[in-house]
Amino acid sequence: MRRKFIKGTLMQFVVLFGLWLLLSGKYDLFHMSVGLFSALTVTLVHLKINKYLYYTKEISSEASLSFVRLALYIPWLIWEIVAASLQVAYVVLHPKMPIQPRFLRFSTRLPNITARVILGNSITLTPGTLTVAIEGDEFIVHSLTDQSHSSIEEDSLPRQVARLFHRRPEAVVDNIETVHFHLRH
Repeated sequence: MRRKFIKGTLMQFVVLFGLWLLLSGKYDLFHMSVGLFSALTVTLVHLKINKYLYYTKEISSEASLSFVRLALYIPWLIWEIVAASLQVAYVVLHPKMPIQPRFLRFSTRLPNITARVILGNSITLTPGTLTVAIEGDEFIVHSLTDQSHSSIEEDSLPRQVARLFHRRPEAVVDNIETVHFHLRH
């Protein structure tokens, strides 16, 4: 368990520093030093959270993240973000602005807290949806249109996240409940 904890912490630092380098695009001493310091600080602050999660068994050793599947997931998610951006742009530019805002409440069968956080962040990154709350296995998501939350209802986004953890469940999402809004003109 300790070895896996150290490996996970080192991996987190490497990913954060790599992301810094990729997004900053500056490779001089100053920018690399700031990136190194930032990645180290975030990793050290997150260290206590990781210890707590391992202690409470929220991070399961059987459900580890597959970096190969993550490499496939990221382009898939980028494609979903682009498609959702075009849908939201259409809605915003449409003269009648055809929105149907609602909250979606659903529960998931994901293996651990990391999977739930990845799903919540993926939902929020996709234009037209926002993860409002995650409590245990239950999510509350705000959606701008019916199309915005279709990947949740169709279970495609949650299944992709489950596959990151070597899971191929028949269904990840359960008990979908929709709350509609009525806008006054």
